[in-house]
Amino acid sequence: MKGSSKIDLFKEPAAFFQERVTEAMSRQRFETIKIAEFYLVDLLARFMLTSNLFTQPDPSLPKEQDPLAIMLLKAQAVGVEGAEKVKILKKLGDTSLYISGFFGDSLNRKVIDLDYYREMGAIAYRSLSEAIKEDSFQQLYNELHDKFTGFVDVLTEVSQELFVQNNQNLLRLYELYNRTGSELAKKQLNEKGLPTSPPATAGPEKKTKN
Repeated sequence: MKGSSKIDLFKEPAAFFQERVTEAMSRQRFETIKIAEFYLVDLLARFMLTSNLFTQPDPSLPKEQDPLAIMLLKAQAVGVEGAEKVKILKKLGDTSLYISGFFGDSLNRKVIDLDYYREMGAIAYRSLSEAIKEDSFQQLYNELHDKFTGFVDVLTEVSQELFVQNNQNLLRLYELYNRTGSELAKKQLNEKGLPTSPPATAGPEKKTKN
């Protein structure tokens, strides 16, 4: 597996990430609807270019310096409806999901931590499911909200395979499990011979499911 972890320049990014996502989901026994799996692959392919993550060519999207909470407030502001609302919420959800999965280890050492990104992402996807009328997209965003932690785990495993982050520090790994209930963190702790008790928190998707 490690020998194939570098991106094959002769393979389309979507095909490359499809393989990684499918393998990670299989190892974690994580199940989701097909449209959500495709969405995750597309997210990885889009954010391969950092310009897609940190800049918004569409002026109706929030500026990069806006904190996530401000983005959420803009989406909920009076007069913000339709396509503009959807764009803001989608950017908020996608950014939160990607950063939580690919850079979660570094977020644990920041003032604005992983819990914040997870909560903002789950809220954004729930709001999207309420703002969009098409049944298939409602189902998609409900799935991303309900299983947000599971999708983060899939992205985390992909990032570890690509050597973007290193979760070998057992203390941080245990802290991640205790705070978020991550099944991937639990599995990795158990593989290292460390027992795990029920986490202190139920995860952001359960916090926001009211």
